Amino acid sequence: MDLKGFVDRAKEAANAAAQKAQAAANAISAAAATPALETPPPEPAPVEGKAVEASNLALTEQVPPPIAAEAATAGPPAAPTKSFGALANDKLNELSAAGAQKVQELVLSFQQALPAIKSAGYEMTEFEVELGVTPKLIPHFRHAAKSVEDVDAARVMLKDNKLGMMILVALLKAGDVHRQIKVAGFAFTHIEIELGLIPSVRLQYKNDLAG
Repeated sequence: MDLKGFVDRAKEAANAAAQKAQAAANAISAAAATPALETPPPEPAPVEGKAVEASNLALTEQVPPPIAAEAATAGPPAAPTKSFGALANDKLNELSAAGAQKVQELVLSFQQALPAIKSAGYEMTEFEVELGVTPKLIPHFRHAAKSVEDVDAARVMLKDNKLGMMILVALLKAGDVHRQIKVAGFAFTHIEIELGLIPSVRLQYKNDLAG
């Protein structure tokens, strides 16, 4: 081998070594540029006797207990429902109280009108009180004829008493009617006025032989 051949081989070997060194350097640079994947630390092994408790605690935190969820959405406890009998009894008590109060109001206004009504020829002999959904006051009057002046004076006395004026007008009309009704064997006894939701007047006749 001559000197020139030896030099050429030396250059080729040097170039090959340089290429290998460059490739190794490139590989190292690429490895340094790529981030390494982090490996999570291993979980510690559960201590015996506490593994079940930890599992139950995790489930409790994830799912709220049913009772707590219902308590959060539910309102105040409902009041106990009354039975039909109790409701009916309460309603009857209310109606009775209201009926008694209404009758008392009628009696007070009625008593204030009695002197004027009597001066017009109609004397009250008795009265009845009927209790119910619509209470009623039923006075009974005996008629004794009076002059026109007495009747006019009674009207003046009752100008501020609507109930008394209504009773007087009803009695006067009933008096005119009973004088026109003649029934053999029966005699007129008294007039009844039913004061209620729908007022009415009744003429009472009695068998002559019954007395």
